[in-house]
Amino acid sequence: TIKRLLPCILSAQPIPDDILNSIVRRVCNRVGLEFWEWSKCLGIACALYRGKHINKNHIMKLETENTSRDYLYGRLLAIAQKIESLAVNVAGDSSRDTNAERYMNRFSNRPFSTWTSIELSLRPYLSRLNSKRPAFYMKAMRLMSDIQSQMGKDFLDDKKLSGEFLLGYHCQWLELNPLKEKA
Repeated sequence: TIKRLLPCILSAQPIPDDILNSIVRRVCNRVGLEFWEWSKCLGIACALYRGKHINKNHIMKLETENTSRDYLYGRLLAIAQKIESLAVNVAGDSSRDTNAERYMNRFSNRPFSTWTSIELSLRPYLSRLNSKRPAFYMKAMRLMSDIQSQMGKDFLDDKKLSGEFLLGYHCQWLELNPLKEKA
């Protein structure tokens, strides 16, 4: 692997597809990774995907006009993750992984069928947020509705997602969880 990566670093050659796909798979399979470790891997995977697909002009900021199916599915997963984590936090239990986090690997392989399961599991959390955090509830519902309408008929497609969904996930997650500045 090192021999194959050296020309990428020294001569600015594109990273081999199999290595990029392996990194994307590793990020989707969060088992055994601490949050900080997984977050670092996610950032690296996004940067490598962006570098490999430089012609698509991706930026590492939320692209609300990006209508790529993969990117939009990533955004949906980030919103689902935030809904559940916030609702669990409001209830006083923040020690477990969300369904979005647990199903990420399955979601990357079969997004539509997995999204159906995730969406059903969100109902009690949405109900809790509607009563405890109505402003966020409305924002989340509007975001999910907007994203699903941008997808159109592509939403029903259950084919495997590319690494672009990690870009959508990461950028939407950062938008929903802004970094706190140090004093």
